[in-house]
Formats: sequence, structure tokens, C-alpha cells
Amino acid sequence: MSRKIRTRVAPSPTGDPHVGTAYIAMFNIAFAHVNNGEFILRIEDTDQVRSTKESENMIFDSLKWLGLNWSEGPDISGPYAPYRQSERFDMYGDYARELVEKGEAYYCFCTPERLSNLRERQKAMKKAPGYDGHCRSLSKEEVKAKLDAGDPYVIRLKMPYEGQTIVHDRLRGDIVFENNIIDDQVLLKADGYPTYHLANVVDDHLMKITTVIRAEEWISSTPKHIQLYKAFGWEKPEFIHMPLLRNSDRTKISKRKNPVSLNWYREEGYLKEGLLNFLGMMAYSVKEGKEIFSLEEFKDTFNIDNVSLGGPVFDLVKLGWINNQHMRLKDLKELTDLAVPFFKEEGYFGNEMTSHERIAMERIVELLREHAHTLKEIAKEAAVYYKDEYELPEVTEEMNKKERKGIERLHKGIADETGKKSIKLFLEKLKEFPTEEIELEAAKKLLTDTLEEIGEGPGKVYMPLRAVLTGEPRGADLYNLIFVIGKKRTIKRIENMIKKYNI
Repeated sequence: MSRKIRTRVAPSPTGDPHVGTAYIAMFNIAFAHVNNGEFILRIEDTDQVRSTKESENMIFDSLKWLGLNWSEGPDISGPYAPYRQSERFDMYGDYARELVEKGEAYYCFCTPERLSNLRERQKAMKKAPGYDGHCRSLSKEEVKAKLDAGDPYVIRLKMPYEGQTIVHDRLRGDIVFENNIIDDQVLLKADGYPTYHLANVVDDHLMKITTVIRAEEWISSTPKHIQLYKAFGWEKPEFIHMPLLRNSDRTKISKRKNPVSLNWYREEGYLKEGLLNFLGMMAYSVKEGKEIFSLEEFKDTFNIDNVSLGGPVFDLVKLGWINNQHMRLKDLKELTDLAVPFFKEEGYFGNEMTSHERIAMERIVELLREHAHTLKEIAKEAAVYYKDEYELPEVTEEMNKKERKGIERLHKGIADETGKKSIKLFLEKLKEFPTEEIELEAAKKLLTDTLEEIGEGPGKVYMPLRAVLTGEPRGADLYNLIFVIGKKRTIKRIENMIKKYNI
């Protein structure tokens, strides 16, 4: 292709920004990058009933958060502005009427009642629904009379009745459509607004889009688009249809079975690096099968011909694993900064942190990122470091055998004479410790010294200590906890539990 490569993503601002928009944008950006091309953002807001400014702003915000940046768009303009379809309204009607003049489209005056009756008849006869071409044969005089009378109308594309339309898809080869089963699509609606088909083709042509990379759900619309390019006498772009993101049951991803809002992933504490890595693995394998990679690595090594057409399954478990890998790789100070809003949401501290709180938080994040899947999960699991008031959980019928056994060991530990002795000995050692801050090695020594003096196995010593220090049968290592919360709070926890349970 001799033209400069130009790709685009064109979301509609009719709700929360969709994860599929980021998926398609990522592949468009990578294709433009490796071909020294340009990537643009266009807002397709011809659905004036459902489109909102709030939704549009969320699209901008979520794509910028992910680092999926564009060189032209509604917010930064460009040589083919405006990039918002509602601001290009007048031109679409002109182009639709141009096709009527050329004999490639026609005015349709069918009422909603007639179209409804037509669908009912087709349904009763077990025929595929579609327009029957009723107004296609109206004479110029009949059309003029209806226009002069002010009859409402739409403009329809005049599809050929015979032959085939061949969609050449770079990934799928030639896809053949019989023209006689494609109805005459509406191009201009009765309210003067264009349909997706007309606006999309006109804008892609005027914005010099060379490569249309979009989801496979648009394959069935592509014959109509090809016919439009042919009717206008324009060079059509290259078409590449990406496989749909799918639920585990292979159905198209939907909010009923999977979160689809980019806002949700951000609010749940997924890193942008983790989400992009996951989306990049959908339908594609980076060089040498590398599973953990950055956006830059993806872009630099991208080859569109290596896209796999098998429907990629949107697996949140896999996403969690990938996000965990990126949390481990990220600079600790940066990761802690990202975690701060989630810690505040849990109420662990206010707007300002002391230097000690910051140091403690970094340590907590460092510990918990090893197995947590999101920033929110880190914050939730950090509760043991911040909440000094708690009670031992009680066994319930809903618990599995492992959970029940762990809780029973907690209660047994504080009731057992060895357990009581261990708690009181450890408390004495803590009170004798010379400083408020207890370093890791010192905390470990306090625990091991207690164990050695009691002369029993770790289970008989550490489980009762865990009971009074955390109230949970498993979780944070006790020496890490002591290091983070310090001498005063550790003593307070133990004394509260001694009083509460008459230890």
C-alpha cells in the first residue's frame, strides 16, 4: 500500500468505556506503530438519544489512563477535524443525496406501520427480515410529489440484486456474500441523522483511513460498506476483523457474565500494564511466546499476520495472575503511590500520612504484592496491619473443613495452658524491648526466643500468638506484623485479647 498508514478507533459514547474499545485500540496502535503510521480517535455520536458528554469524557480518560494515545482526535483536533460525528452532521446528508443523484441510493417513504407489517409477514413466511425494495421503483415524479408534500423519508442504499460482494480480509481471506440476501440499508434516517454505515464510510474516507481494524461482529456490515465505497467511486481501505473477546462459554463478552467497563478494572485496582498485557494476549502471541510484556514491547514486535482467529476467552483468573506479575515488577514507591487511594478508601488513614505511616505502608505493599492480584486486594488484605480491635471468628455451617479446623485451633490455642504461657511470656519480652520500633530480625528473635523457652512445637506457641495478634488462623507473618505496627500497638493487641478472652 503506497498511502501512509492511518488507523483509528471509533467508539460511541453511550455508556461506560468498553474493554473491547481498549482491545481494538491497542491493535490499531501497534499496527500504525510498526508501519510508521498514525492512529486517530473518532467519536461516533450519531445516536443522539443515548450519547452523552460524560460517556465521551470517560472514553478519553480511560484510554489515556492506559497510555493508548492518539495523534488526532476531538480533544486535540488535527488536519481532518472535526473528529466528533455530531459536529459533521451537515455533510452526511449531502453525501446521501449525492448517491441519490448518481442512482446509487433512493428515497424511501415507507411508514413505520408498513415496515412493521412487512416484518410480520416475513416472519410468518419464515423469510429472513429485510426491506423489500418497495420505494426503489418510484418514478422521479412520484418522489418529487412526496417530497413537495413533506412526506417523511429515509435514504436507502441501492444494493445490487444479483452477483456477489467479496470482502477481502487480511486475516480471513475472501468472504463471499450473495447480494440478493443483503437488504437496502438505511443511510440517512428520517430525523436527518446518518446511520453508522454512511457516517463510518464517509469519515474513514475523508480522514484517509487506510486500514480498518475492528471486531469481527462488523463483518456482516462490510459488504454494505464496500458497496458504498464503490458507489462513491472511492478507494476502499484494507479490512482486518479481530476475533471477539468471549466469555468462558464462548459467547461474546457481555456485562452479564464479565465486567466490561474499563472503569471497573481501574476501580478494582488493576494496573494499566497488567490489563494491557492481558488484552495483548487476546488473539496474539508476542515473540518467543513471552507472557509478560509491556505496551512498548508489544508495539515494537507486532505483526498483524500473527493474529489468531480462535475466539480469545476473557479469563479474569488469568488477568489476575498477569496483574500480579506486573505488581511484582513495578517500582515499590510507584506501586505504593498507586495503592494509596485504596488504603484511604478502607479508612486506614486520612489525607495526610506521617513518614512512619508511609514507611509502614511500603513494607505492607511489598509483602502483599507477592500474592495479591489487584491494588484493592492489597488494601483489603492490609486490614490486619491497621485494625487493632477484633474478635476470634466462630465456626459456622457454611465453612469448609480447612476453615473450620483453622478457627478451632485458634480457640484451642488460647485455652491451652501452653498457649496462655506463650502469650504471657511473649508479652513480657515485648514490654522489656528497649525501643518502640522493632526491626525484622529483632521481631523474629522475640518469637524464636519465646518458642525456645516454652520448649514446645511451633504450632503450640505460634498459633495462640497469632490468635491474639491477628484474630485469624493464617495470613501475615507475625514478625512482619510486629515490624509494621511497632511495640505499643503489639502490646495493646495482646492485652485487649487477654482481657476479652480471660487468657
